[in-house]
Amino acid sequence: MDQGWADPRKLSQASAKARNLRARALESLAENLGHHPDRLAIVGESALANYFALAGIARGTSTFIHSAIDRKEVFAFASTCKAPVEQPVDRLGHIQFPTPPIDTPETLVALQGANIETGTIQPLEKILTVLTRAKIALDFTSSPTLPLPSRWSTVAYNAHSWQGPEGIGLIAIAQPQLWTNPLPHLGPERVPESFSLPLLLAAAVALEHWIVEEKQEHERIRQLSKLLRQSLSTRIKDCDIAGDPDSSLPHISSISFLYVHGEEILRQLELQGFSVDSGSACSADNLQPSHVLAAMGVLTHGNIRVTLHHGVQEKDLLGLVEAITTAVSTLRLQ
Repeated sequence: MDQGWADPRKLSQASAKARNLRARALESLAENLGHHPDRLAIVGESALANYFALAGIARGTSTFIHSAIDRKEVFAFASTCKAPVEQPVDRLGHIQFPTPPIDTPETLVALQGANIETGTIQPLEKILTVLTRAKIALDFTSSPTLPLPSRWSTVAYNAHSWQGPEGIGLIAIAQPQLWTNPLPHLGPERVPESFSLPLLLAAAVALEHWIVEEKQEHERIRQLSKLLRQSLSTRIKDCDIAGDPDSSLPHISSISFLYVHGEEILRQLELQGFSVDSGSACSADNLQPSHVLAAMGVLTHGNIRVTLHHGVQEKDLLGLVEAITTAVSTLRLQ
């Protein structure tokens, strides 16, 4: 880190060391994400990764297709398109395409690997059996270790998904010759080179460690997630858990409780030493029900999202179950 402060684009000795560190970090990230380093581009603002993944291959697009549970960044991109098509999802959160779908070389399709709110994993290979010609922009910002499908155009990643620092996003580009920098520019850069090198180094190190832990922890976390779901659905009436644990990311559970507010549950849990997220609103400044849960047709009221990180123990999980049960019971009596 103490050698990564210089501008790698300049000619000093410190800059040469910084260039070397940058190249090594990019190689490490590429290897762990399953790409060639020349196919990766670094985005200094992680929230823009989805935009660059879509906009870079959007030239010549006549139809843009996305699902009803995509990230807000994808909805924002859709609002700039001439012919956006929003596809519904079933109760498990799997995108539903018409028969036959709009599938031409001029079609751009945004596909999530998995949903960040419910953990629902999309059956990408099955989807690609009906989308054989469209351009495919993948959103892997919820998990970096999902298997890549046999065909794709771009993939967006977010370092935060592997517990790396905020402020580093990456995009993989299958065919650089078909990629166009969507921003006004004069040089050859595919994306603005405005990222923080120390953050990039931290992201590479974090991914190396996270991948090792994930291989060790994946199945154990999945079993804990199943225990969480089973315990809450057994102990609490009017409890709605989104998605299916066998076709979802193992560490994410979206749970809704009738007759209570999600924010009130959060406050009760914080008093007992537990920190979870509220999925009852898309963000703190947008007090609308989650568009993801609404599209899936599951309960949007009283929602919390539980993320099980590496290292969490069964005793911690059982303590959380007890705390949630107490919180919901207390709030329903008020």
